[in-house]
Amino acid sequence: MAGPRERLIQSAIELMREYGVHATGLSDLLERSNTARGSIYQHFPGGKTELMEQATLAAGRIITARIQELTQTLPAEDVIGAFVAGWKQNLADSSFAAGCPIMAAAQAGPDALTVREASAAVFADWSGVIAESIESKGIDAATAASLGSFIVSSLEGAIIQCRSAKSLQPLDDACTSLMLLLRGIGAD
Repeated sequence: MAGPRERLIQSAIELMREYGVHATGLSDLLERSNTARGSIYQHFPGGKTELMEQATLAAGRIITARIQELTQTLPAEDVIGAFVAGWKQNLADSSFAAGCPIMAAAQAGPDALTVREASAAVFADWSGVIAESIESKGIDAATAASLGSFIVSSLEGAIIQCRSAKSLQPLDDACTSLMLLLRGIGAD
């Protein structure tokens, strides 16, 4: 069984996905994680901001590992399809209530700069992993880096649109367009 620190991080990830950073309160974190109030400050002396920063980095590591796994075994366009399929499942399973925790972290308020910085680092990691995969197909490094960033931006934007419209169509559209783009540059 996970200890209080791990439960707090997992709860923070879940609550960020549902409500965002600002709307996630300490009482919500304690209730969801089934931990005592003192646990937050024992494990995260910087309080909620430090917890949200660590939750962002933890979620980022999980998703980065998944992207790396996909890029090592699949052609670039299939990576997009597999990633989109996973997000479609996540959105459907939550009835469109739970989005990307990294996007939630990116929208943290001015009092949570370290949380936003953590999201920037995670997005850069994702873009880099995707860029490496594209570059390995013979695309020059600058184009691959630009495409990696564009792919992350496109998919994150599609996730937001899916949540607001309660429809999976934006992810389907992004997937189709990104696959056409990747085929067009010969990265498949």
